[in-house]
Amino acid sequence: MSTYSNNLNKILNQPRTHDHVTEEGEHIISTDVQFSDIPRWLNNGWQDMAKLPVITLFYGSVMALAVYLVYFFFQNNPIHMFTIATLAVMMSPFLATGLYYASQKLEEGEKPSLFETMISWKINAGDIGFYAAVLGVIIAAWATFTPLLAAVVVQSQGLLIVDPNLGVAGFLLSDAGLIFMGYFSVLAIALTAFVFTISVVTIPLLLKDNHIGAVQAMIISFQISMENKGVMAAWAMVIGLLVAIGILSLGLGMLIIMPLLGYASWHAFNDLVKVIPAEK
Repeated sequence: MSTYSNNLNKILNQPRTHDHVTEEGEHIISTDVQFSDIPRWLNNGWQDMAKLPVITLFYGSVMALAVYLVYFFFQNNPIHMFTIATLAVMMSPFLATGLYYASQKLEEGEKPSLFETMISWKINAGDIGFYAAVLGVIIAAWATFTPLLAAVVVQSQGLLIVDPNLGVAGFLLSDAGLIFMGYFSVLAIALTAFVFTISVVTIPLLLKDNHIGAVQAMIISFQISMENKGVMAAWAMVIGLLVAIGILSLGLGMLIIMPLLGYASWHAFNDLVKVIPAEK
């Protein structure tokens, strides 16, 4: 038996593993994770933040500024504000590509520059670009649907904002606004949960393995999410809670939350996935 077969059998014989074979003949081995792994992912992410202060500050500042600008420009248009906030959450796996890359390089004993992280998508430009395009289609559909939902609520309940001078507060205090937020929240959670399942390991996998295509990476991501439903649901809730804190703090919390989650997600990927190249 070859060394390749021995290594593959050794991994597959470990408890709680699943074998996903790609079109190229590679074996993507997924390992079931535990709820107790989540604090370790966050702790490892925190350690990466300390090792990469410039990269951490840059990505955290960009996200913090983006959140603040959305609030500043759309505070009197809550529908657009909540829509854009949801879009940002759905795009976050792609936006964190540079952070995944930074943690990957630390793991390999290197210390990447900020510029390297900003062009990290070039490692697998075609497939990462295709993945971003898929997210773009989902986002475009959601951005089109939200005003239609608002129109239905307006038709049945009246104006969404009772007092325009109150901005978001007036929106949330109105009966129509509460009804809109109820429907909006349920649908947004369902859609972002789906995006999470097809994204949780996709970008890290595309960075680590340029032999796998974007569609197959998303399918494997979904399969791994289904293999770890409970832990992945808990991880998604942790991410959602931290992102909500970042948004409610008008972006200030994003200075820490964005890089922390980016780095932690790489460590989650490492626990979930091992790539065994095809035998030559």
